[in-house]
Amino acid sequence: QPHMKPGRGKLAYKILFWFLLISLAPMGLVGYHLVNISQASLRKEMLAMQESLAVGFADTAYKYVATFKNVLAETAGLEDFSSMNAAKQQQYLNRIMQVHLAILELSVVNDRGVETLRAGRFLGSAPEMRKVASEEFFTTTMSRGQYVGRLERFQGLYPALTVAVAIVDQTQQPPKPLGVLTAKISLNGLSTMLSMEFPSTGKSVAAVVASDGFLIAHSSLKEVYKPDARLSEDILKIITTQSNEKGGGEIALSDGSKLLGAYSDVKDLNWVVYVQQPVESAYKTSAEMEGQIVRVLIWVFPCTILLSLAVAGYITQPIRLLREAADRLGRGQFE
Repeated sequence: QPHMKPGRGKLAYKILFWFLLISLAPMGLVGYHLVNISQASLRKEMLAMQESLAVGFADTAYKYVATFKNVLAETAGLEDFSSMNAAKQQQYLNRIMQVHLAILELSVVNDRGVETLRAGRFLGSAPEMRKVASEEFFTTTMSRGQYVGRLERFQGLYPALTVAVAIVDQTQQPPKPLGVLTAKISLNGLSTMLSMEFPSTGKSVAAVVASDGFLIAHSSLKEVYKPDARLSEDILKIITTQSNEKGGGEIALSDGSKLLGAYSDVKDLNWVVYVQQPVESAYKTSAEMEGQIVRVLIWVFPCTILLSLAVAGYITQPIRLLREAADRLGRGQFE
């Protein structure tokens, strides 16, 4: 009878199975762990970077306000200014308005709480003097020497801050407060700086918000210049109830989406700087790595099968030949 070349036996397929298992399983596990490790590391790095940005801009916001407070304090401390001579004081107010464009209004209030001078960029030639004896900025400044607060929307749109310092008679001991020098400061500069640091073409968004939800600055100018500008309640509730001065993590919104957010308190001000970006963009690199691993496995799998078939055939060929020889001996073919 003609000799029929036998096919691969069960041993070859067993060897093929184990070769594939030993070859592909470790590679799959390594790929899986690489993706998980990269996601965890990337999340940690992104949060650290966002927190660093939040801390840095919190310091910028503090210095922005401190600059104007120092200007007022230096002016109020001058002997010519503390003389309460209206003509001399008017000269100083005009000079400050010329140098510091962010100052919208300046006024001098005497110790009885009545304005004696008032200058502003959008005031008429003879603005009406006001009585402010019962207002918080006056009472606080007269008792504590300075005041920073009262956020408002100037002209209904632009965020502004009231800063005041006491005008003190240095010749008396202890020094006696003679009145208050107060300024209304535009906070648009903070939004301009944020928009440069976090352009609209990117995925990150940043904001400065007061504890009551007042939106002070935002990287998107169209968001901050609104009469009722606020952060979403989901985010506001989280960042204004933290006990730590800075931090960050994943934020789950009510619509099901997730963000990576970081925050930092602004020194001496009841403000918080907040930086966020979508979780998807933060994990983009990890997703790309995962895709690359999958593509590699798709190419490796058929190559491994072909290699396994060749190896299994090479290993089992001598065994198959020996089995065939034993069969012939059993049939009496001793040649």
